[in-house]
Amino acid sequence: MNSNAKPPMDRFRATVHKVITLNRASTIIASYGAGAEPGINPRHPSADFRFRGSVREACEIRVVDYSPVSISSRRMSNKELIDMLTDPVVSERPPWAKVRWIDVSGISWDVLKVLAIKYNIHPLALENILHTHSKSTSSKADYYLHHLFLRIVCLELRDDSNIIPSDAQRNLVMDVDELDSDSEDTERGGADINSDEIAAVQVEVLKQRERVKVNVFPIFILLFRDGTVISIHPATTAQLNEPILNRLSGANTLLRSTSDASFLVQSLLDLTVDKAIEATEAYETKLKKFEKELLLRPKMHTIRSLHILNADVSVHHRILEPLKQVIYGLRRYDLDRCIALLDLPAGEEKKVKVNGYISHTAKIYLADVNDHIDYVLGRLDTIYHLGENLISYSFNLTSYDMNVVMKRLTLVTVICLPLTFLTGYGGMNFEDMWWTSVGSGSHTDIWFWIVTLPVMAVVMPFFFIPDLQRLYHTVKHKQDSQKALRSYHQSRQA
Repeated sequence: MNSNAKPPMDRFRATVHKVITLNRASTIIASYGAGAEPGINPRHPSADFRFRGSVREACEIRVVDYSPVSISSRRMSNKELIDMLTDPVVSERPPWAKVRWIDVSGISWDVLKVLAIKYNIHPLALENILHTHSKSTSSKADYYLHHLFLRIVCLELRDDSNIIPSDAQRNLVMDVDELDSDSEDTERGGADINSDEIAAVQVEVLKQRERVKVNVFPIFILLFRDGTVISIHPATTAQLNEPILNRLSGANTLLRSTSDASFLVQSLLDLTVDKAIEATEAYETKLKKFEKELLLRPKMHTIRSLHILNADVSVHHRILEPLKQVIYGLRRYDLDRCIALLDLPAGEEKKVKVNGYISHTAKIYLADVNDHIDYVLGRLDTIYHLGENLISYSFNLTSYDMNVVMKRLTLVTVICLPLTFLTGYGGMNFEDMWWTSVGSGSHTDIWFWIVTLPVMAVVMPFFFIPDLQRLYHTVKHKQDSQKALRSYHQSRQA
């Protein structure tokens, strides 16, 4: 008999415990399937089970407390922020501080959970953060009883040290030479890598040449009535809010003197639109380069790059369009939406004093942000139509060149047809042909060249006249371009 065998009662208890655990796990898994309860409750065990292992990274967190007379800024790690927020005494805002700004660079469940519990973040807002933190979904504003939630899509010029991979690139690391969806390795890994991800990576690699590289990522902003602002964005954009921090460090700036939480939100929106303006200017510069190349000498490489630029401009225009509606809604309907949250009977809203989330000062400066986003959308629309016109011009010019070539070939055929006839006729083995006897000897080709050389002397220059004209115009355009550039430099130096 085995001395290590458990008694029957212990084995029964272990089996019951295992069944209960499996049942609890299946209940948790089923709780976020199709038809599950909307939103994410940070206090529910299913949320921990779902996000604790999959949504975790080291965040760069900054907590800024400020007022017109003083400012305090602290950098924190995940654990330090959790320890601070779980302690009611330590997490208390200083008495002198009017605004607290918590900027979280990175998406991690442990940080989001403690923030959601501490500040009573709505489950739907938490769900938006966790489900769309790596996707370029549209901007929107959601009003809740305890806070305002903004999801803003930001466009930022990419450099070598600031690259945000897409979902497909994040989940699929492949060498460019191995991008073959029909390869044996892909077939073996079909369970983990689907064809959509492979196609996305392939397209991204092929579109990198001569492309304006722009990062597209969401920024989540939560504005509370007590003067707290929480901003959350990807970890790869840790330096995104440095201009705002620099403004806060100066005591004479409007951001510090007002010490208004909604004005801080306005500044974040203004920063996002300014980033979009930089991307728009980069697109304009690239378009002018392509336009110059196409006007001098159209090439298929330039047309291909212009097609990629137009596709990016169209996508980014659609991404930024909802941001305009968000900014307009914050200016125009902020108070109305706050009243609607109270769910009052008809006519009672006039008897209740309700304050909106956005202050009067912030609304004034939001008008300027609205003008900037109008400018961006207008410029993107202009760039797109100019690109379309340049592509049409290039193909029309190619078609015209083909017609010119066919015209030349037809002309040469018509002119050379008599010569071809003479050559074929003179090459036949007839005796006593009079033109073969011209000259000192017999059976010579002197008469053929007497006819052929003058004809060719007239045909050949006529054949190359269009090419010579095009060469002349190309050289002239280059000289005019260089002359304009020299005049511009001289005017700048003067």
